[in-house]
Amino acid sequence: MWPFNRKNKASGGARDPTPDYTQMRSVNRVRGDYTLTTSEAIYAAVSRISNTMAMLPIHLYREHEPVRDDPRERLLSYMPNATMTPFTFQQTMEAFRNTEGNAYALLVPDASETRVAQLDILDAARVTPMRDKDTREMFYSFTLDDGTPCMVHSSHMIVLHHMSANGEKGVRPLDVLRGTLDYNRQIKEFSLNQLEGVNSGVILNIPGTGLSEEKKKTVIDQFLKSYKASGGKLIVLEGGITATTLTQSPVDAKVLDVERVTKNRVATVYNIPPHLLGDYTDTSYSTAEQSKQEYLDLTILPIVKQWEDELNLKLLTWKERMEGYSIQFDVSAMQRADIATMAEKHQKAIRGGWMRPNEVREREGLPPDPEGDVLLVSRDLQPLEQALKENSESEAKNASE
Repeated sequence: MWPFNRKNKASGGARDPTPDYTQMRSVNRVRGDYTLTTSEAIYAAVSRISNTMAMLPIHLYREHEPVRDDPRERLLSYMPNATMTPFTFQQTMEAFRNTEGNAYALLVPDASETRVAQLDILDAARVTPMRDKDTREMFYSFTLDDGTPCMVHSSHMIVLHHMSANGEKGVRPLDVLRGTLDYNRQIKEFSLNQLEGVNSGVILNIPGTGLSEEKKKTVIDQFLKSYKASGGKLIVLEGGITATTLTQSPVDAKVLDVERVTKNRVATVYNIPPHLLGDYTDTSYSTAEQSKQEYLDLTILPIVKQWEDELNLKLLTWKERMEGYSIQFDVSAMQRADIATMAEKHQKAIRGGWMRPNEVREREGLPPDPEGDVLLVSRDLQPLEQALKENSESEAKNASE
C-alpha cells in the first residue's frame, strides 16, 4: 500500500512492491545545526531567491496554451495542498533547498491512486536518500508526524537539489559557509567586547604635588557633583584645576569591512550578484535592466530549469510530453523594463506580426479586445524576395525601353 509501493513502469515487468531494506545504503551525512537565524546575509540571500521563485507563476501548457481544466493545473497554480498557496509552497521549497541543500515534496495520490491529489513538503533534514544496490533506483526514507517510518520510491517525490557531486544529495550551503559564519561571529564578539569597554573619560590636572587620598577624593567628588548638576555640559573648575576629555575609538576601522566580506562570500555561494545583498563596491551597470538580467541569467534561470525538469518528469508521462504537454514558469514578469522600453517593444511586436494585440493587453492587465486575436503587420514592410523581384523587373523594363 502507498507510500511503500513502487511506481509501476510501463516498460518493466512485475516487481516486488516492498523494497529490501538490507539492500539500501544511506547517502546522508551528518549536518550542522545552523539555521536561517545564523546570519543576516544568509537570510537576505535565501529570502531573495525564495521570494523570487515564489513570485513566478507556474502553469501546465499544451502547445504553448495553458490547460485550464487539468487537475495538475489546479495543483500547481491554485492549491498544492490543504494548507499552502502556490506562493507559500514554492517559497518553502526554495527555503529548504537553500538552507539544507535539498527540498522534498511528497506526491500524495487520491483514494483511487490514479492521480496526485496534493504535494506535501517534508522536513529536508529528516529525509534520507537510499539507493538500491541491484536496480540503482532511489528511495527516500523519512518519518511521519505520528512516528511511522516510511520509504517511498523516487517517482513519488519531487526532489530539488543544490549543487551535488553524485545527484543524490545536494551540498548544504550553510556547510560551505561554515568558516565565513565562524569568522563573522568572532569579529562580532570582538566588536561587542570593544564596545563594552568604550567610554569617554576625563583627566583632571590638579596643581601641586603630594595630595593626600582624602584631598583627591574631595576634588573628584566636587567635580562629579558639578558635572552631574550641569547635565554633562558645563563644569566650573577652581584652584587651577584643568580637565581634558579622553575619548576612545569604539571599533577598529578594519572591522567595518567584515560585513562587506561576509556579504560577498554569501553572494558567491548562492550565485547572487553582491549588490543584491547590499555590497555596491563593484557595481557597474548603466541601466537597471542589466542588473536584473544578470540576476535572472545567473541565479533564477538555472533554478527554474531544475523545477521544470523535475515537475515534468514526475507529473507528466512521456506520451503526454510527446503530445505537447509541459509545465513551465512564466519568467516574462522578471524581464519587464521601464515603461518607455516596454511600449517600444510591444509596438514593434505588433507591427512585426509576432505578438497579437490581446497578448499585449493581457500582459498589461487589460481586458481582451474583440478584434485583438489576429496577427497584424505593417504595410510599409514586405518580404525581401519580393523587393528583389520587383527591382529586377524594373531593371529589365528599363533596359527594354
